[in-house]
Amino acid sequence: MKIPSTNSLVFPFKHSRTDNYISNKFVVSTIPYKRIEQKLFELFVNQIDYEALSNADDNTSIIITIPRSEIVKYLTIQQSLSVTKSMMEKSITFLDFNRPEIEYEHLTIFSRISYQNGFLEFETNHAIGKYLKDFKKQYARYNLEKIQSFKYVYSSTLYRILRMHIGQKRLTFAYTISELKKLLQVDEKKYTNFYDFNINVLSKAHKEITQLNIDNIQFDYNTGNKQRGVEKIYFTIHTAFTNSELEKNEFLEAVLINPKVVLHQVEIIIEKQYHFRDNHKKMILEDKNNLDKFITLHIEFENGLHSNVKNKTAYILTCLNLVGKKT
Repeated sequence: MKIPSTNSLVFPFKHSRTDNYISNKFVVSTIPYKRIEQKLFELFVNQIDYEALSNADDNTSIIITIPRSEIVKYLTIQQSLSVTKSMMEKSITFLDFNRPEIEYEHLTIFSRISYQNGFLEFETNHAIGKYLKDFKKQYARYNLEKIQSFKYVYSSTLYRILRMHIGQKRLTFAYTISELKKLLQVDEKKYTNFYDFNINVLSKAHKEITQLNIDNIQFDYNTGNKQRGVEKIYFTIHTAFTNSELEKNEFLEAVLINPKVVLHQVEIIIEKQYHFRDNHKKMILEDKNNLDKFITLHIEFENGLHSNVKNKTAYILTCLNLVGKKT
């Protein structure tokens, strides 16, 4: 049963929601928020219940409340008055980069923002609903606490773009300078040459994202070896998964070239980082399948995968089906 568009969905505040999900149509839209405005918007997005929203009419508005205790982590209540006022006055533009002159839509996100009884309340424009619901088709997922740590306004926006492409399993992509400036909300009249755009926007965002190493995401960008008349920027994303895959391939190549040296290095790793019994060590080192599986898991651990595993030794023994086996 669908909720009629005359109603609004009210989402009570839920603590400890770490993951943000945002429609890719929002990621590639243009909304000229300053960093402090972005932080409030990120708090708003974090509280959206997409499962409940999926049963609502496309034109249903949503109401989200953020308690004072969360707001004051990022700004004072006095500051929130001017910040939320400016958020109300700004519009968001949805457009198709392939047909920017043919298809676009300008909308205000919020119909009301109020602060009462210690709660900041956001109510969306009902016309935004269809864009939020696009979440089920394509979305970007990111960690709220980590994205709030960004200080630079372009870092937050570029990070969401990277997460969008990761969500689509696309680790290489390109944008024209014009497209990228729109995505990052850079005024068309600013940084008219690539050198200035790179120094003041891209390199700063790249430095902050890669130094914070959020989600083990590293990325590179280049101009396709063009020195002048740069038109496109090419991006390559390196995630924990892609990094571990690369290291696995390097290990396999090293085994072919010098297996004795590699085996010795594996023995050192086992001694220093794991607590295997002697019989288990022997079964790992003397069986090629076990050795390959051990190295795969070790590399994945080193790259931040399987972060929930508390006992790595026990986990590996289980994966190799060595638990309970004797020589």
